[in-house]
Amino acid sequence: MTTDKPIDVANFITTFMDGAYSSMKRAFDGLTEEQLQKQPTADTNSMVWLAWHANRWQDKQSAQAVGEDEVWVSGGWHDKFGMPADRSGIGDTLEQVAEFKPSQELLWGYIDAAHQAFTRRVESMSAEDLAKNVDYIPGRGDPRPVWRTLMGACSDTFKHTGQIEYIRGMLTGKGWFPA
Repeated sequence: MTTDKPIDVANFITTFMDGAYSSMKRAFDGLTEEQLQKQPTADTNSMVWLAWHANRWQDKQSAQAVGEDEVWVSGGWHDKFGMPADRSGIGDTLEQVAEFKPSQELLWGYIDAAHQAFTRRVESMSAEDLAKNVDYIPGRGDPRPVWRTLMGACSDTFKHTGQIEYIRGMLTGKGWFPA
């Protein structure tokens, strides 16, 4: 359906990410640390790694868009996780994925902080802010408008949320998601 009505891109993005955040929370509900850290195979990601990486990327992209420090750094989360400030999951080795075993409290502390910062940042953006160019992955590719960068983070989050939900179903069966 085509419409001539203007779309509030910032509201669209934050509403989308709120949905992904809720879906991740629901998928984690009632699982043990062992289940959350389980890799379905030796060369796949765990639920905790997927949730961290998706939120880490949101934090990174939205901070870059508004010229702020990432919550990962400003909140000292990289120290709490014992990881480098620039680590986002992109390029992680299979060993790094397998070794990633934070407690749920630590993981959700960061995810909550990153989600709140993402929402605040995006809600503060004007149409002009969304149109300015930034590097999606610094040093790789051409700059793109902020709105496209944020949609890239939405796409990544959408994919990883689906993976999280799929792993949840593998662990507990079909009936985990109430109708």
